[in-house]
Amino acid sequence: MMEALGICLVTRSPELLDDVSFVVQQLNHGLAPLSGEGPTVPADAGKSCCMIDGGAHSGRVLEALMSQAECYLQGSLAAWQQPMEIELLHFCTLEDAQAQQVFHGRRPRVEIFIIDASHHDEVGEDPFDALFTAYRHESDATPRLSPHSALLYCSRQALPEWVARTGGNRHLRVPLQDRAASRADLLRIAVDHLEHAHFNRMLARSVGQTLPPVSIASEVARFMFDQWQENWDFHSYTGSMVAGLIQSMQQRVKNTGVRCLHGCNEHSLAVSALAGWQLYDRAYVITVTSGMLDEFRGTLANLKRARAPGLIICADSPDDTWFAFQGTMDSENDGRQVIAARRLRCVFILKVGEITAKLAEAFSLLAERPEPVFILATQAVLESCPRQSLDVSLPPRAERGLGTLSDAQRAALAEAMLMINQAPQQMLWQCGKLSDAQREQVYAIAEAAGIALTDTITQPGSVGPYRRGRLVPNYLGSLSLYGFGRRIYRFLHKNHEVLGPDEQCLFFLKSKVDQAATPLSEGKLKRQVRVVQVNHEPRHLSPFTDLALDMPLDLFLGHVQANLAVDPAVLALRRAKLASVREIPEAVPVDHIATLPMTANYFFLRLGRLVRELIECHDYRYTGIYDVGRCGISALRNVPRTGPGFSGWYGRALMGDGLMALPYIATTTEGNVLAFIGDGARALVPDIETRLAASLAQDPRGATKNVTLFYLTNGVLSMIQTYLDKRYAHNGAHQVAVTAPAAGLAMERSGAISVNRSRVVQFDPDFLRNALTAPGQLNIIDVALAHNSDGDGLSLVSETAWNRQ
Repeated sequence: MMEALGICLVTRSPELLDDVSFVVQQLNHGLAPLSGEGPTVPADAGKSCCMIDGGAHSGRVLEALMSQAECYLQGSLAAWQQPMEIELLHFCTLEDAQAQQVFHGRRPRVEIFIIDASHHDEVGEDPFDALFTAYRHESDATPRLSPHSALLYCSRQALPEWVARTGGNRHLRVPLQDRAASRADLLRIAVDHLEHAHFNRMLARSVGQTLPPVSIASEVARFMFDQWQENWDFHSYTGSMVAGLIQSMQQRVKNTGVRCLHGCNEHSLAVSALAGWQLYDRAYVITVTSGMLDEFRGTLANLKRARAPGLIICADSPDDTWFAFQGTMDSENDGRQVIAARRLRCVFILKVGEITAKLAEAFSLLAERPEPVFILATQAVLESCPRQSLDVSLPPRAERGLGTLSDAQRAALAEAMLMINQAPQQMLWQCGKLSDAQREQVYAIAEAAGIALTDTITQPGSVGPYRRGRLVPNYLGSLSLYGFGRRIYRFLHKNHEVLGPDEQCLFFLKSKVDQAATPLSEGKLKRQVRVVQVNHEPRHLSPFTDLALDMPLDLFLGHVQANLAVDPAVLALRRAKLASVREIPEAVPVDHIATLPMTANYFFLRLGRLVRELIECHDYRYTGIYDVGRCGISALRNVPRTGPGFSGWYGRALMGDGLMALPYIATTTEGNVLAFIGDGARALVPDIETRLAASLAQDPRGATKNVTLFYLTNGVLSMIQTYLDKRYAHNGAHQVAVTAPAAGLAMERSGAISVNRSRVVQFDPDFLRNALTAPGQLNIIDVALAHNSDGDGLSLVSETAWNRQ
């Protein structure tokens, strides 16, 4: 019985119809029963091709390919032992093709689809999935498709966007004038399909099969749903050893609130996971291919420090492999020691039979303590697809209750309440990562007790200058090693000397009182400041803490709010100090000097005023991203925040982390985004702009968002030059030089998103106001700045300069 295979062609082009018809004719000639005379090529094939082409080369290529294809098809058909013919189904429109309006009786099995969209510059959704569904054959549960089943012709202008839109299992072509080359290309694709789907038995096994879910994907997803419901993300960077696992995870979480995300490299996955936990309380699963442990950089330490719960699944080779390709375990290396050196836990699954026990161990480790847990596994393990579910035992969900207090904790709470209610001293609370409810409690307590509030460069926006669009009078700015404001400095000092423990008390909430938390030295913290620390981890209590409250913050805040009764005289003293400090302007005359290029002080002074106007007059909200560098500090200090932001200064202070997190944050947040990236950070990491634009274009809320990426360019690593300026007065020369790429100046579109590239050399409030408020717009703005090491809380020394008095 003759097997009929169909080619579905959608085009209005007579030339393309003629070319496909020619190829169908050649295929059927090759698939005709053997005559015993060997393959033949039409005598005028080369001649006709030359006439079409206008040149001899493409005609000779096509002639050779036709002969080669005929030999292959006839030889394969002899082994196949079933007659086969190709039928062409031509439609003028995609709608007609989907409606299948030409069939009268039996239809062939359609396995190749050719769509001509070359006369349209606009790009829509991938049209092939709908066609595949429409042409599902009655005898097949799934269509018999190969990697060569889909061919799309598009215009040259639309090609880049189609490349981004269609993925890897589609052929994309721009029509050529060279008809012989086009025919050769069509013939090659058609024979490739026949080989893959029919004649090569090894390849044919992959056609039409649904990928069964691998066991690790099923069990990991079940565990994550049990522990975090849909409040987690799946991040992956593909590789041959983990491709099946990634596809299974994508299938498992489809149509749920779990997002499947990718990044520019492995490091970007970890940064996105960190941002997801810090900003949105989302756990994570990260999957990468073999040997990629080191690519996570110091962000692993930051994930551990942030207590960000998640699983990191890495492919690896058996530890007895003789110097494995990309593997981290052989006679000279052991990636598990790298993980252990970071004080992280891991399990290694060597054999399929170990999957159940090892996964249960990994799940228990993560339930025991929130931090990254590694799962290293061999390819056989990662691709294992058991017939029955493994049903790995899941640990009980962690109880998140407040618990009970010991006598020592009750005594510490009583002492803290006595200080808050009666101590005649000024009081400041520096806040780490807060939940929305905790933030509201802190604001209410601070207002009622006259307590000054600060955030920090590692947790910007934990508290801020605005609460639901209204000013927070108790907020004084950031208290940090860098980026502290004049008000903070004056609050802590008198005549440039730190106020003693009898005059002030500093509370650190959800903080380790680490070096980044304050410009004060450890000696001054120990001798000259009364430090109260609220941290439920006893091992995180600092050596210079005078009163330690090792308890959950919710318990502390609830107790304070229930027992707040501040002495009126104490309250008046604190409010008077706050009022006097609020009168101090953050800027000084030198910050107002307009230069070309602008100083960072001037640019961020003006930008801060503009953002404040947008907040107060237009209800503007945004998420801030602050990369490591002098300009990131200026942004933290001078641009008022409306909520929590993401800081590259967190933990290891990895330059470039803010930029790497931008695509994830831009597509996860509900509002606007302002990112402040120095040229040093820009030069250190991959170009994320294309991925950023593509991610926003695919975001259903993208048309309502505004994302502005400020590249702050002064040609040097300013923090290092600032150190040299203050310490040695030396020119850092080549060690601080940064070569920035030329800025592109253009407006382009990516789906519903406008991408606006521009360069700013002078402050233009009208341009920036329009740029920051236009919905559905991605702004990439290069700001030319001059290096300076003056002000902006870069050091305590800078606050003693003559122009700061």
